[in-house]
Amino acid sequence: MADHMLRSDMDRQRLISFLQGLDLSKPRKVAITEVRSKRSEAQNRLLWQWNGIIQTHLRDSFGQVASAEEWHEILVSKLWPSEVHPVELPDGTRYRVGRAKTRAFTIQQMTTYLELLDAYCAEHLGLLLPHPEDLMYAIYGERRAA
Repeated sequence: MADHMLRSDMDRQRLISFLQGLDLSKPRKVAITEVRSKRSEAQNRLLWQWNGIIQTHLRDSFGQVASAEEWHEILVSKLWPSEVHPVELPDGTRYRVGRAKTRAFTIQQMTTYLELLDAYCAEHLGLLLPHPEDLMYAIYGERRAA
């Protein structure tokens, strides 16, 4: 049997009708799982636009040179709780590894992270990030005052 999405009362009723019509002389297995939407394309575009602006600002204002990807790693580690754990190599060298991965964030988690990043940049870096209207509308689904 193929996977089916339940999005409406009509979908639910179709599933109930299907289940009621099943031949129960054979055992059946049913699994229902919540679908967690990953971050949206609009959120991803805004994040990387902001990462590029942050990179330029930190270079021009503070002389700190790193790639947008490196600043992304640093800021996610700073702003989002993650489970860091120790790893020891066979030669005894110890490292602490782990950080949250934004590619696995849900839409709501990504919205929260973008809000944290925006606030952090304004408060600690003296940087007001742009809020392109089309991306903000795609992210929040409504027009928000900038």
